Amino acid sequence: MKKSDLTLQNNRKTKVFIFFLVLTSIIWLLIELSKTYTSSAEFKITYKNLSSDKLVQVQPISRVEVAIRAPGFSLLKRKVKAQKISLSLNNLLKKGASYYILPNAQLSNLNAQLTGDTEIIRILKDTIFIEIGTNITKKVPVIPNTDIQFKLGYNFTEKLQLNPDSIVISGPNKYIDSIKNITTTPFKINDVYENINTELSLIIPKNTKNVVLSTNKVQLTGVIDKFTEGSFKIPVSIINQPEGIEVNPFPKQIEVIYQAGLSNFNKINKNSFLIVFDYKQYENDTTTHFLTPIIKQKSEYISTLKINPTHIEFLLQK
Repeated sequence: MKKSDLTLQNNRKTKVFIFFLVLTSIIWLLIELSKTYTSSAEFKITYKNLSSDKLVQVQPISRVEVAIRAPGFSLLKRKVKAQKISLSLNNLLKKGASYYILPNAQLSNLNAQLTGDTEIIRILKDTIFIEIGTNITKKVPVIPNTDIQFKLGYNFTEKLQLNPDSIVISGPNKYIDSIKNITTTPFKINDVYENINTELSLIIPKNTKNVVLSTNKVQLTGVIDKFTEGSFKIPVSIINQPEGIEVNPFPKQIEVIYQAGLSNFNKINKNSFLIVFDYKQYENDTTTHFLTPIIKQKSEYISTLKINPTHIEFLLQK
């Protein structure tokens, strides 16, 4: 026999041997995988059936090691990809201030969630703690975070408006109790001379979880006008003078200097403010020789108000 024919025959034998070896290995593997084994596998956990008056404040563990009995095929599948199971929070146990569940008490429910011949024998973590809080709601004011710089001579004719100016927040009591207000995202603008009308988002305070706002946005509006200055001279008015005593002020008149928006400037007159001097200031301190003005009321159209002089002297006559 030629050497080349002998080599070809040996190659064929080798290939046949390898084929039967692979085939035998596959058959053996299929037989082994069809057998039932007990092993451990990792399962993903979700939670359900928590009563509506309670809230999970911190996300509990999301994976557990589980002892299972299953055919080799199923075990291999679960080793590659973790299956999800749901644990019920319907019957929470409590010790002191801590809530917990015993997952092994739910084996029948857990096995009902599995497919095929897989059976959960035991959850290796026998106690899972759940941080529970009461879900509460309360109303808090909204505080705008603004930095508004006006063009020279311009200002608000009235206070900035927020709509809504307060919101309802809900969530775990441990977080809600510490929240006194909700702030907006920063709003910064320079050289303002026109009305403001913009939407701002609200910021959930840091280090809080599961807090829900009744709305996530508010409307910020502000009416802006060019301001000009005006003044009036009005007589000094002294209140609380006792009977039999006459108070002679010096000077007899004061000057009231004010600023108002152009659109409302003509609505300002001497009756737009009431400024008085109180004799009780002297009664409370008889060493004083002057009285300071008190602004009892002023028009909503007036933005700033100055009084000249800033105090008056007086003489008493009985």
